[in-house]
Amino acid sequence: MTSIKCKGAVVVNAYWRGGDEGALAISRELLSFGLSAPLVRANDLMMRVDGAAQGNAPFSFAVYLDKDDAVARLLEEKGVRLFNGAEAIRLADDKMLTHIALLKTDLSQPKTIPSPLFFAGEDDGSFLKNVIEELGFPIVVKNCYGAFGRQVFLARNESELRALRAKLLPEKHIYQEFIDCGSTDLRVIVIGGKAICAMRRRAKDEGEFRANAELGGTGEAVELTKALAETAEKAANALGLCYAGVDLLEKEGGYLVAEVNSNAHFALIKKVTGVNVAREYAAFIARAITEGGK
Repeated sequence: MTSIKCKGAVVVNAYWRGGDEGALAISRELLSFGLSAPLVRANDLMMRVDGAAQGNAPFSFAVYLDKDDAVARLLEEKGVRLFNGAEAIRLADDKMLTHIALLKTDLSQPKTIPSPLFFAGEDDGSFLKNVIEELGFPIVVKNCYGAFGRQVFLARNESELRALRAKLLPEKHIYQEFIDCGSTDLRVIVIGGKAICAMRRRAKDEGEFRANAELGGTGEAVELTKALAETAEKAANALGLCYAGVDLLEKEGGYLVAEVNSNAHFALIKKVTGVNVAREYAAFIARAITEGGK
């Protein structure tokens, strides 16, 4: 029987109802390293502020697979070590903050414009005019907090752009230049600052520009070249992520960083590359805890 060295948790979203084999796989792999980390829903922790950070967190570390950085910060206030940390999650979850954080690197990014914060009143019509002049059509429009590609849209003309703006105006969103990569992108998994595997994702249908697996995209393993690995590693490190799924676009022999994900699913990349991502992540966490590593 495996000796339990440390008690932890795999924290999932408050509304998690199962179906994510990745979370379960991480929990199982951690146990093989002597780290007990059962799945816990964020709402079951009942984190709160009452003179100090309070809540039901009887563990010393947690693999934090939620995007709720408020709960993450309260856990850190209680001394729980998180993989990933609250600030890294905040930067990765907000697409505009991701691009701003990447400015401290030498990495290339698509040209990106944030929508002005909107409270009430009338929209400023000159803003979209400037966006069109700066980016040209087609224009990618993204909700800053979207996931699985479902809040990413493509405006091919001014009419579509105005309709999308009307829909997203109350929400934090961005406008981005369209990079034609033949409906493909590259996903690289980075753990502990080191890229471990990569795949090319391809959109399911002709005319679909999003290659996300959750939208039917397929994947194929690609060679993890030095340039590809270094690009993904720099992106993950810029956000302070110990685990990241870095999405890159290929352009003129180089790479542009499209997104950096703090809780990237790995079922497809494991299938096409054969790399046991959960095992690699668990091994990193075990080293960090038992050897005092970062």
